[in-house]
Amino acid sequence: MLFTRTIRRKLLLGLGLVLTMLLMASFSGIWGLSSYAELIGELEFNLQQTPNKTALVKAAGALFKPLVDRPNPHADPTRVNKIRRLQLEIFCDRTDAAHAAYRDFQGKLEEIPLTPVLESQFLILNNSLHAFNNQLTELENQAKSALNGKVIDEVAMDQLLKGTWELEQIAQTMLDPANGLHAALDQAQRDYESTFTLLWTTTAVAVVLFLGLIRHSYVQIFRPLRQLYEGARRVAQGCFDYRIPVSTQDEMGELAESFNMMTARFQDIAGDLDQQVNERSRQLVRSERLAAVGFLSAGVAHEINNPLAAISMASESVEERIEDLLQVQTEPSSDAKIIRDYLQMIQKESFRCRQITTKLLDFSRGSESTRESTDVTGLIREVIAMVQHLSKYRDMQITFRAATPSYLEANPAEIKQVLLNLVANGLESMEAGGTLSITIEERTDEVRIVFQDEGCGMTPGVIENLFEPFFTSKRVGQGTGLGLSISHRIINDHGGTIEAHSDGVGQGSRFCISLPRRAMNTIAA
Repeated sequence: MLFTRTIRRKLLLGLGLVLTMLLMASFSGIWGLSSYAELIGELEFNLQQTPNKTALVKAAGALFKPLVDRPNPHADPTRVNKIRRLQLEIFCDRTDAAHAAYRDFQGKLEEIPLTPVLESQFLILNNSLHAFNNQLTELENQAKSALNGKVIDEVAMDQLLKGTWELEQIAQTMLDPANGLHAALDQAQRDYESTFTLLWTTTAVAVVLFLGLIRHSYVQIFRPLRQLYEGARRVAQGCFDYRIPVSTQDEMGELAESFNMMTARFQDIAGDLDQQVNERSRQLVRSERLAAVGFLSAGVAHEINNPLAAISMASESVEERIEDLLQVQTEPSSDAKIIRDYLQMIQKESFRCRQITTKLLDFSRGSESTRESTDVTGLIREVIAMVQHLSKYRDMQITFRAATPSYLEANPAEIKQVLLNLVANGLESMEAGGTLSITIEERTDEVRIVFQDEGCGMTPGVIENLFEPFFTSKRVGQGTGLGLSISHRIINDHGGTIEAHSDGVGQGSRFCISLPRRAMNTIAA
């Protein structure tokens, strides 16, 4: 369990087993080679203990030299006889050495175990040895007999020379017990040297290959595993920008690439979730503000409506009486005209204030109407047909392409109010010749409506506060700042979302509405 807990330890265990097998193979080879060397040593020792006929041949050959160097027969007889006597003495001494070689050969031959295969050969060898010994003994006796005489003649020397030649022939034709052993020993020695070289060469190659295996395992396995572990640890700590730098073209590289793709995807999802959380937080804050404004506006609107109605009625009454007085006068004064203008201004502004309070009441009450199957495509066509008849929008173009109806459960009047508000805002943000594009995207559970204009665009600060009550970027007197807030509340009541986008000032604006196909109570059920 200690060595198999992690992948690295498992791989180290595998390398250790490979090293163990390598050492065992090398040890067995070296042990076998050392045993072979001991066998060669024993063979060489046995060869030294085996009788060698070479010593007999050398001993027989040594007898020739005293007999070959003859003195001049025409020289002083006394001197010639003396030289021959000296040569025979040397010859007798060398016959003793030949006898010693014979005895040594005979002793070693008797120590060799006799087998049925070697029995016939040993019989022939013994006959040759007896012939060699007899011939050597006869030569020794002839030499001693010649030494006992007073004069050593040339005939005696010739007979010794001829007998010595016969002795050497016997020694050379004799069977050699060590015949083939020397060649076998030399061959075994060469085999040992070649095997020794091969063993150490293969051992060195195996060591180099094992070191290469360690290097390969580190580069291709251990280091990528370490990088994968480090990458997973850093990502787990929240460092989503970290990428694993693995460049191997194998499963490790594929795993690292997949891990990097997973991290990038997770980073995108985390960023999108953060954006959604921020957006939902802003919507929640906006909803709380809208609720607070709703309570406030409901009370303020009721309190303001009555004075506004009284002011409007009083100004109309005063205007009628002024008109009666002006008809009586023959020459109206300039003050009368000013009074009439002021009264009309009072009526106009009071009527405008009543419109604002009416919107505040609509904003605060919301809608309790039921939802029904509504064709959004038809509502958009109705809004476009209604807006195109207005003179201030005649120089602008609205493009809308939708071949089939798009049905969803909604309040037609409220959705139409939202569509009209967005179309009007888009047209008012553009100059003459601008184009407002409306598209519908059919999805499985929702319908997405996109309004893209070529208007003045918006800054990030405007987009952030766009759906706040009473916030407007229009000039004073041209907007109340409640249109988009009411639209946001209507879309939110329908369970949808409304988003605003712009690339900057002068780059146009894009409003995206997403509405579910079924009403919220149906979805909840």
